[in-house]
Amino acid sequence: MQRFASRRRSATIAGLVALLLFAPCSGAGTDVEELLRFAAQMASKGNWREAKFRWEQAARLQPQNAHVVNNLAVASEALGDPSAARDLYAKAIALAGGDARIADNAARSSRFWQEAHPGTEKEGSGDALPPAEKPKKGSDATSVLVSLPLPARLDLSRMKSILVASFLVNESELVDVNREAVRFLRSEFRKHTALQVLDITPAPAVPEQTAEDLVQNRAFWSHLGREFSADLLVSGVVQYTRHDASGFQDVDVVSPVTGQKVRETQFVEQEQFQFQIDIFFFDGGTGELLFRDRYQRQALFHGTMNDPITAFYGLSDTIAEDVLSVVAPRRREEPRVIFKA
Repeated sequence: MQRFASRRRSATIAGLVALLLFAPCSGAGTDVEELLRFAAQMASKGNWREAKFRWEQAARLQPQNAHVVNNLAVASEALGDPSAARDLYAKAIALAGGDARIADNAARSSRFWQEAHPGTEKEGSGDALPPAEKPKKGSDATSVLVSLPLPARLDLSRMKSILVASFLVNESELVDVNREAVRFLRSEFRKHTALQVLDITPAPAVPEQTAEDLVQNRAFWSHLGREFSADLLVSGVVQYTRHDASGFQDVDVVSPVTGQKVRETQFVEQEQFQFQIDIFFFDGGTGELLFRDRYQRQALFHGTMNDPITAFYGLSDTIAEDVLSVVAPRRREEPRVIFKA
């Protein structure tokens, strides 16, 4: 009887050992699926730290799962670690066996971080990428937007102050183009950068030269920098015009007889405002041209009595982000695919 009981105890212990040995393995797949689903929800809400924590748990259960490794790469990007993201994408591609979605993630990541750090750019990186495809509904993946940091285009480590000088402008009866351009840029730099904006009124005049001669006039810009103790100088050429854009157009109107929408040709009064700025950034110490770019915008307004000041600032607002990107870090949303199964 004792021998029989001993055998039963041994069998029970053996069964428990077997259960402990095999239970984690049989449930690992289910655990990973649950972790992936939950983490994808967190990532879609922008909670990248929580998502990464769950994906790390999944990676401990299935370290060779390409979907998990890809997700960890995306999380590393979102949390500001491009070096880790690059290594993880390479590992995910090796594990995936040709999954185009992971390869697309890696290509977009490489393109973005090369743009953020131009010194690391490799040959061929300038090739345009096709628009990211959204995963089909009900698939094992989902598309998310990742907010990534872009540094200022200029190295501002030695720059403390900025002076907006006058601009070369076209003759205009609409507004004082130079005064409004200076006022707009000062306001933007003051609100969105850490630079000290020198409020010199009126803005220092610039030589009446061609744009090309102006950018090469290092003696003038270094003199201006010394005179006002400005580390960085901004100037350029601004053109602001208005044109009558009235004409016959096909418009949809509601028929007073039938109440249905019909298309008619009518004469429409409207104006087109155009804004173009060729902007220069100079080193206040050496007078060297540090950055130059041109931005052009236009907009149509109904009627012929539109306020030119309102139109000027509306068009100026559309180039603000481009100008600020020269002297201030910003963020850009990039599409990435993560896996939820």
